Amino acid sequence: MNKMIAACIALLFLTLLLALPASAAEFELVADWVGVLSDDEYWELNDLAQEISERYQCEISVLVIDDMDEDDAYEFARYVFEEHDYGYGKDKSGLMLFISMAERDCALVAHGYGNTAFTDHGKDVLLDRVLLPLLAKDNYYAAFLAYFSKATEFLEMAKNGAPFDVDTDEVYQQEVAKGGFWGKLAIVIFVPLAIAGLVCFVFLRQMKTAVPQRTADHYIPDGGFVLTQRSDMFLFRTETRTTIEEKKSGGTTTDSGGYSGTKRKF
Repeated sequence: MNKMIAACIALLFLTLLLALPASAAEFELVADWVGVLSDDEYWELNDLAQEISERYQCEISVLVIDDMDEDDAYEFARYVFEEHDYGYGKDKSGLMLFISMAERDCALVAHGYGNTAFTDHGKDVLLDRVLLPLLAKDNYYAAFLAYFSKATEFLEMAKNGAPFDVDTDEVYQQEVAKGGFWGKLAIVIFVPLAIAGLVCFVFLRQMKTAVPQRTADHYIPDGGFVLTQRSDMFLFRTETRTTIEEKKSGGTTTDSGGYSGTKRKF
């Protein structure tokens, strides 16, 4: 009887062991291998990452390492994402923030639904406006909190059918509108003034050799005036140019493995 009970317990233990996650990525979404976070910060951020990932079924993670041996930050992060089984569900949906302390490199890597919720423009904004100002000051806890907050905002927008992108970025649209206004103002005011000034300058140059004449005899050669050739000559040309604003395209560009991402120095 005792052997039977022991065998049942062993079988139960083996079943539970096999049911555990296959990698640390499935239960340690904030992997701080350097120690930039305190214990309280570490567990708080892990709970937050888990809650967001479960709510939107898109894994939001952070990985901080000491050194990647001068590898490319995006390629290294992509390799870790794939090899260590990051991502939520069958399509491995997720977004990883990768940081290498020695090189002060950071990268964002997205896969699956992460490519939808985090467009190319969205990832750039997430790094440039949210993360880099805090990472540059070595304020990692605040940077990760801001990262999770903005990621939640982007996921909610995607859930409602309007992912954060060029056309839904109010800050970017205001910058484009402002740039377009000043460009049009310059065309309307300064270009005509420049043309008028050039024309006046040309006429002024032509009048420098003028000498008053009381009769027209000076202009008529001996024997009278004979017209042998006639041609039309354009002395001036007015050219109007209109600035064509370059529009940034939206969406997400993925590689052959279905990954997208961007990288920066901080």
